[in-house]
Amino acid sequence: MSTERRRARRQPTKLWRAPVLRTCRVTPRMARITVGGPSIDDFVGAGTDENVMLYLYEPDAELPEPLTLETARAALSRVRPYMRTYTIRRHDPVANEIDFDFVLHGDHGPASRWATRAQPGDDVIFVGPSPAYQPDPGAAWHLLVGDETTIPAINAIMTALPGATVKAFIEIEDATEEQDLNVTWVRRDGVPAGSSEPLVKALSAAQFPDGAPAVWAAGEREVMQAVRQHLVEERGIDRAHVRPAAYWRLGHTGS
Repeated sequence: MSTERRRARRQPTKLWRAPVLRTCRVTPRMARITVGGPSIDDFVGAGTDENVMLYLYEPDAELPEPLTLETARAALSRVRPYMRTYTIRRHDPVANEIDFDFVLHGDHGPASRWATRAQPGDDVIFVGPSPAYQPDPGAAWHLLVGDETTIPAINAIMTALPGATVKAFIEIEDATEEQDLNVTWVRRDGVPAGSSEPLVKALSAAQFPDGAPAVWAAGEREVMQAVRQHLVEERGIDRAHVRPAAYWRLGHTGS
């Protein structure tokens, strides 16, 4: 049985431009931005942790027309967007909508700043999608670990695993950030984000099912290193099967 991280076949990379349809606050620190319309008619979602690269241009930027991936790249020398990777929270091909969830932390970062101010009618420009993680159907069970930045991915992976044994641990700021998901919420409650203490402590106290799990983990780089060390050295999970992704790095403005 292999528990390697597997990816779906890559689709051709394309630039998409769609208007904001609506916005809402999922929790005090998370905003959901829904985009849609005819311009994403042929977007094909693959689920799980599929992501796109948001192109966040300054409001007064003079964009090339037509705006395509080729023209955007050619114009980088004179108009360069902030580029940030975001996981698709929901893709509804019938309603022709895509949801993006943003963790908000004021104006500290272009994505948070943009999401705080986004209004219906604003354009969202993004490139992708990426290949998506394919959970191993032969795994005895599935372990998902991350922080609030991974909620869209963990939700999508769980949706792709109906009937499977899944244990998911998601670190959040406090109880107000909990969502309606069947996961173990790990509250920081005053511990600074980027500390490995909350997640490692929760994993240490958890009772794991029997058998070798398929592991998906992502979050702050140093935290993920500590999580990997715990799972390999304390839990005895094969090192080759625990390869966390660094979604962000403490001290670096990424969103």
